[in-house]
Amino acid sequence: MNKNISLDDIKLNDKQTSIFKLIVETYIETGEPVGSKKLVEKCKLNTSSATIRNIMALLETYNLLEKPHISGGRVPSTLGLQYYAKYLIYDPKKYFNQKLEDLLAKRRIRVDATLDEAASIVSKMANFTVVATTNNASELLKSIQLTPLNDISAIVVLVTSTGRVESKMFNYDNKEIQLNDLKIAIRLFKERLIDVPLIELSEKANALMPLFAQQVKNYELVMQQFIKKVFVFEEETKTKTYNKGAIILSESISREDIAKVLELIEKHSVWEAIDNSLDEDNNLKLDLSRPNLSIISKKIGYSNDENIKEISVVGPANINYEESFEAINMLEKMIKEKKNEN
Repeated sequence: MNKNISLDDIKLNDKQTSIFKLIVETYIETGEPVGSKKLVEKCKLNTSSATIRNIMALLETYNLLEKPHISGGRVPSTLGLQYYAKYLIYDPKKYFNQKLEDLLAKRRIRVDATLDEAASIVSKMANFTVVATTNNASELLKSIQLTPLNDISAIVVLVTSTGRVESKMFNYDNKEIQLNDLKIAIRLFKERLIDVPLIELSEKANALMPLFAQQVKNYELVMQQFIKKVFVFEEETKTKTYNKGAIILSESISREDIAKVLELIEKHSVWEAIDNSLDEDNNLKLDLSRPNLSIISKKIGYSNDENIKEISVVGPANINYEESFEAINMLEKMIKEKKNEN
């Protein structure tokens, strides 16, 4: 066995590839070491057990398989699972799993369904955990409106590029700030701050001081109120986890590892925490470095104002990779189509 071998060094012929794929899929299905006789019987192969053992031995020299016990069968190694995921399963052009689409149709969820509904369904169906990570760094201001309530208060309504609506109460003293000055301020903000990131509104608004000085009475007080009470946004990264029980109830993941992975998916960017790249062109990463755990993460990047930044799937080492990739692809497509329809 060559411990230093890389994925690029591995060259398998069609027969070896076919047998390796069957071994991995049998292991994923059963969670148990796979022997040559068991493989022949289960898959009804027209190949002798001796031939299968020879292929297994070769695959072991490539570090694609390993033997947990001397007398037992073989299981895919970490490198083997990476090879299987990258070369035998992953296909960025593949259409979504028909089972997933059928399930969504039965639930009467349209193609513009929310991520919450879709992620919850696919995670429970495939019994893995789905993690959606959002970040507001590129969320833009799209509209700002002023609605007076009485002589001393008004509502400022902000609409963002993700469809979020923020209502801010604006209290003022008619002796210092008049309603007409607020209307002028809103007009200037519409002219100068539309399409500015929310987290930059205070800074950009402050830069408008010279312009406000020419058109707004008590402009410093007006600007101070907007900066302190209306344009109050900070960069936030949040995660939402669906079907967390798939990790917590897994018998193959230790309690210690469960605590670590829950801390990872709830407090950090999953995609940024993964070093290994599966498909750089499509911003897809695969992490098998954690014991008995598989993490697949896709960075979403359709437009600068899209709030959803990552979709990740987390499960045991023998996770169904095909369903995982298709679930990520499906959720990504739904996000894209929902975005286009908005």
